[in-house]
Amino acid sequence: MSILKKVPVLLVIILCIWSPGLSSAENVGDFKLHLDKKIPQLQQKYGVAGVAVGIVQHGKPAYILHYGYADQSRKIALNEDTLFQAGSISKSLTAWGILHLVEEGKLTLDDPVDKFLTRWHLSNGVYNQEKVTIRRLLSHTAGLSAHRGYLGAEPGKPLSTIEESLSGKGFLNTPLTIDHKPGTEPLYSGAGYSLLQLVIEEITGMPFDRYMDEQVMQPLDMQHSTFQQNPANPKLSKAYGYFGQQIPTYQFTEQAAAGLQTTASDMVKLILISMESKNNDHQGRGVISSKLVREMQTPVISENGLGIFSRTLSEQITLLYHSGDNRGWHSFYGWIPSTGNGLVILTNSETGVDLRQEIYQDWIQSQTGIRPEKQDALMQAQRVNALIAIVLGAWVSAYLLLFCISLFQGKRLFITKHSHIHVVRLAFRSIMLVLIFSVLFYLSYAATLVNLHSGKKSILVCILIWLGAWFVTGFFPKKKNPY
Repeated sequence: MSILKKVPVLLVIILCIWSPGLSSAENVGDFKLHLDKKIPQLQQKYGVAGVAVGIVQHGKPAYILHYGYADQSRKIALNEDTLFQAGSISKSLTAWGILHLVEEGKLTLDDPVDKFLTRWHLSNGVYNQEKVTIRRLLSHTAGLSAHRGYLGAEPGKPLSTIEESLSGKGFLNTPLTIDHKPGTEPLYSGAGYSLLQLVIEEITGMPFDRYMDEQVMQPLDMQHSTFQQNPANPKLSKAYGYFGQQIPTYQFTEQAAAGLQTTASDMVKLILISMESKNNDHQGRGVISSKLVREMQTPVISENGLGIFSRTLSEQITLLYHSGDNRGWHSFYGWIPSTGNGLVILTNSETGVDLRQEIYQDWIQSQTGIRPEKQDALMQAQRVNALIAIVLGAWVSAYLLLFCISLFQGKRLFITKHSHIHVVRLAFRSIMLVLIFSVLFYLSYAATLVNLHSGKKSILVCILIWLGAWFVTGFFPKKKNPY
């Protein structure tokens, strides 16, 4: 009898252990304490200047957290007014802007985009541009050419027009074309959102940033957020590269795809407005109807909704989300409709990409009780890159040690002490090494164009040391063997 009495207690214990993320998800305070401990460690590990985090629990804001600096050199700490570039999260807000026009009856989701264009047109090729609809642009299913992303322009340099951008003007940019049959497969296209930016301007007769600020951000009570490209805004955080160097605050012609500046508290508001409530009194906040909010969150093909992605975490749990990446900025926002829990991560450093991934995975584990598979991939990539860096470092160390030994033994002499000076060969070698070093340094340090996350920075450093070693040792050729 005593054993039978214990059965319900045992069942409760088992359910608590096996229910996905039950105990950890319910205790958001524990997750906050976890972040307070872990984020400073990750900032030091990866070299991330500043991190802002927003946590939503059961459809209500739980915490807005700030770690580190908006301006590292001046020791200006982050606060709730600090703006971050949000990268491709801009596309989520742009979708709200387009759907607001749908709400007003100025377009429909299945209208061909060319119906609204006068300043620029998609060219007909193998596929008819009439099949490129608003819905397909919003869901990245319009068959447009794959896009590498936008680099932006340094402060003080003129921005191209949106028409010039769509025509391929700019470094690494290419003209927007229809490369695949529209409506058949998902293919991420930032340029598709640049086309939607043009649609908004054509229909409203307003600059995109003004329309979004007045018709979307203000009604959504995202009072700090803006699409205006003002790098001198004192509320905007500085941005930092892979080596901790401050990098320019790049501006974007392509505001709809990459130009949003926002705060963690404003992104929390966006999550709350995107959620269903018992009476749906706040969903859409009058900018769009609850029906359009649901349509936005319904995948068109695969995971692709309208300005948002949907990922199945388990049979009961679906995540709605979008991430963002600009040079110096990495971000994420997402929520689980079934629980009303959500997360925002904003960082102001290139190395923030790894930090963002670790915090996201910790949160997913807290919600589901299961460590995401991509965590293993991240850790594996870091281990492989660390091993490569160790091998390169050991190799260059051995090379320099042998060089010093041969120099001490008199087997190597400075080039002017040789009877036959191979000036041409030395000059060619030196120029090539300096050129390769300069290109790598520019791409990684000055321009921040090389992907150096997950430990790749250590590999690059070893390569630069190798180039320097070869440059120096070239001036000390081996003595010729007289025999």
